[in-house]
Amino acid sequence: MKTLFPSSIPYPWIIVSILWVSHTVYSLNYMTVGVLAPFIQPDLGLSAAQIGLLCSAIALGCMVIQIPSGVLSDRFGPKWVMALGLLFIGGAAISLSSVHSYMGAFSLLVLLGMGIGCNQAPGTKAIVAWFPSKGRATAMGFKQTGINMGAVLASILLPSIALQFNNWRISFRVAGLASVFSAILLILFYKERQTPSLDSFRPLFSKKGALFGRDFLLVCFAGVFLMASQYSFSTYFLLYATKILDLPITHSGTLLALAFGAGAMARIGWGLVSDYLFGGRRKSVITLIGIIGAMTAFGFILLKFHPLAWLIYSLTILFGLSGIGWNAIYLTMVGEFAGESLAGIATSLSFLISNLGPLIGPPLFGYFIDLTGGYALSWFFVAGCMVVVALLTKIQRKERIEEDVRGPSRLAGLE
Repeated sequence: MKTLFPSSIPYPWIIVSILWVSHTVYSLNYMTVGVLAPFIQPDLGLSAAQIGLLCSAIALGCMVIQIPSGVLSDRFGPKWVMALGLLFIGGAAISLSSVHSYMGAFSLLVLLGMGIGCNQAPGTKAIVAWFPSKGRATAMGFKQTGINMGAVLASILLPSIALQFNNWRISFRVAGLASVFSAILLILFYKERQTPSLDSFRPLFSKKGALFGRDFLLVCFAGVFLMASQYSFSTYFLLYATKILDLPITHSGTLLALAFGAGAMARIGWGLVSDYLFGGRRKSVITLIGIIGAMTAFGFILLKFHPLAWLIYSLTILFGLSGIGWNAIYLTMVGEFAGESLAGIATSLSFLISNLGPLIGPPLFGYFIDLTGGYALSWFFVAGCMVVVALLTKIQRKERIEEDVRGPSRLAGLE
């Protein structure tokens, strides 16, 4: 381990680095359908709604595995759950490079989504376990920027590979191999903080109010609309930019990468604001994110009539800051509801519910395109989702912030 990571780096931040790589890779694979849609759609003869359903297939896989992955990470620790998930992603993505039917692609994307789901709740569990409350959202923010980096790489790299070889299937092979290498890295260098025991499940029923109470469910349902907005955007933005704004696909990919780059900075920025300016409060930040996201989605409707370069770039960045940059602060709030011992299962329950967003969001976005022949109603749908996010977090009565007395010095010397 010392040959790869300097000994001066506290081990919790080495954990963040390893998680960053794994999240980058699983995000790269998650984005394959959206960024390769201009190639996949004509090759397989799909409608806009069918492209959305392929994205939903990944979300369906994530939902199916959420509870098992959370339970297993609470019982055995996150390491092997995440590693097996990455290997699963690699196998599914490489297999997708040989598929020639819509149902075959749908089935393999469900399996790919199951691998991704094995890295969502366990990744949050790892951060909650290794970091005290103050600074946790910041660490979560750094970890979650890996998702944005994966999206940036997917937006630029995967279409370029498809154009270079005139074959979108090679892009899937590259994404799959990256996942396999990430699994090897995690197996070699990730160390569990502690060995969980069966006792960790006993607080489940005593914390029933935290896990199944009104405020926790409001957070989960806010996640549904946040996910619906983000994955509608990531699935259709390239099609929107090329068909409505009449931009070249490489330029459109750069814009999508810009959105995810802004989202990466926002995930750290919102964490810093919450940790150090708002005293650890998360709710107000998510309300603000919902308001900004709604205003930005309305702005995309105007671009058809006023496609000014500065406006295109400004709205893209703003949606990145809100519609993509929400993830880390949201996961921090979810992970803190039940405390460290049940962070895995709490996050799994949240993902189980919130993954309804990418399951229904992109198909609805695509359906509205097919119904009207344009994107205005689809962007109204995204704006409405973000308004609902702001309302749900506004009426939330309280947020459970764990009183964590662990200091960083206790963890810094672990190697």
